[in-house]
Amino acid sequence: MRSTILCVIVLLSVAAIVAAQGAKPSKYVGYKYKGVTPESTLPNGVKHFGGGLIGDIDADPVYGISQVALRNTKMLWLEVSTGRDASGITGWLVKDVLSFPALTKSDYLFFAGDPAAECKRAGQTIEELVGVGKISRKLGIFTPSKLWVPNLKTEKFEPVKVAGVTCTYSEP
Repeated sequence: MRSTILCVIVLLSVAAIVAAQGAKPSKYVGYKYKGVTPESTLPNGVKHFGGGLIGDIDADPVYGISQVALRNTKMLWLEVSTGRDASGITGWLVKDVLSFPALTKSDYLFFAGDPAAECKRAGQTIEELVGVGKISRKLGIFTPSKLWVPNLKTEKFEPVKVAGVTCTYSEP
């Protein structure tokens, strides 16, 4: 009986892992748009809240992370520049998306370059980190629940283990 239950658990776990790996990518992957000012709405209805450059900012193309939202779903887009148009406006191509459909008012979403949050492991700052968690303003602590770093070679966000990561928070 125990071996049957164990086999069922293993099979369900493997099925869940396979399903997660084969999950349909976000409909925004592959979306192209021209650079906008923060608080602008893109042609697809997504509101753009700004972003920052990552990696080698003198490279061509250059990579960036933007914070965007559609209704109650907040997202972080990993993007690559596609060049400039005749008026000098940079075009962007979305390469990967992190979606957060159920954030509460106490959740804090941050991305690389956010002056309010800094996270370290073994005393070393984790560069270009993005994540979500809770803030304790009185203590100046950000407690992450999930973290990622962009991998510019694969053009994907990669999860970072939260264990051993300490973060500070300061009002911007």
